[in-house]
Amino acid sequence: MADAVPGARASTRSTVLAVGIGGLAGALLCSGMVWQRSSAMFTGSTGTSGTWAAGSVTVTDDDAGRAVFDSSQDGLLTAYQTLTRCIKVTYTGSIVSGTQVRLYASATGALAGQLSLTVDEGTGGAFGDCTGFTATTAGLYSGTLAGFAAGASSFATGVTNWAPSTTPQSRTYRFTVTVPNSNAAQNGSATGSFTWEARS
Repeated sequence: MADAVPGARASTRSTVLAVGIGGLAGALLCSGMVWQRSSAMFTGSTGTSGTWAAGSVTVTDDDAGRAVFDSSQDGLLTAYQTLTRCIKVTYTGSIVSGTQVRLYASATGALAGQLSLTVDEGTGGAFGDCTGFTATTAGLYSGTLAGFAAGASSFATGVTNWAPSTTPQSRTYRFTVTVPNSNAAQNGSATGSFTWEARS
């Protein structure tokens, strides 16, 4: 009987152990793959959608394209002469909360520095006719036409604290212009414009 080769049994055991470990690793790998595939079958999601629409800020007046002061109709002015005109302004925008309407002006000409101007805000009256006008803010501005244009030349520096609380909503503005008794006003002329702007 031949002697067993030294280390042969140990080698066989190592091979069996290696095969066993390899089989176990393979089983675990297969199990892992099955688990991963099974987990991919579970999903869940949620979502939402939206729509958007913008509002508007709109201001109109009742002048029908006419000038509130017109030298071709008013004629040449004389010392101490006073002209009073009204105009009705209406806010018709769809945005009310946070909206402000402000008045500002521009003016040119030497007479702009001489003409005395008073602006009142209120209700009643209409373009060219101040009948029924009641001031809610008297003396909104008082000074010269040039001074008004210099101090309120844009929305940022415009006057009035009108914040519409509903739409439509109206305010009437009364402009009173007086010619001073000053030689500096003679032969003078001026051109100006008044703008109401709404922002929200």
